[in-house]
Amino acid sequence: MGKRKFAAALLSSIIIAGQAYALTDITAAHREDNAAANAEEIIDMRSRLAKTIEPGSEVTEETFRKVCGAVAKRVKEISESEGVKIRHASLKNRNAMNAATPDEAALIKLFEDEKKNERWDTVTLDGIAYKRYTRPIFVEKACLACHGDKDARPRFIVEKYPDDKAYGYRTGELRGIISILLPE
Repeated sequence: MGKRKFAAALLSSIIIAGQAYALTDITAAHREDNAAANAEEIIDMRSRLAKTIEPGSEVTEETFRKVCGAVAKRVKEISESEGVKIRHASLKNRNAMNAATPDEAALIKLFEDEKKNERWDTVTLDGIAYKRYTRPIFVEKACLACHGDKDARPRFIVEKYPDDKAYGYRTGELRGIISILLPE
């Protein structure tokens, strides 16, 4: 191969490598934007659906499915379509699978102390590295139908979740976090 052909081949390789690098950067930025948008969608969906509960009305299992069940279904859809893991975590959890790990408890404390509305970090779970986007979830007035006074919780929640700790909240309090985990 002559010097000119070699130089052209080398330059083409550099350009292609540069485009691949740029494409990787765009893809990573797109995935990060999606993570933030997905967290926002889930938080907004929970808020919008909770507001459909009429003040003073009885919250039934059907109501619970229409609010929390619909959110859980959407979380599953996003997880599967985006190839991400989504975690809800709280120090005062209702469902044991949403109990904050020590790492998540530290994040919750960070959101309480620093009053931030989002955080990016990296974490390794089960030997897999993830870039993690986390947002706080705050209690709204509509949430108090199930997360207000202990004695005011719907009967089916008391029966279905005997170890429930997700009550006693007041409007504006930090309820927990949602994390979107992007495999690196």
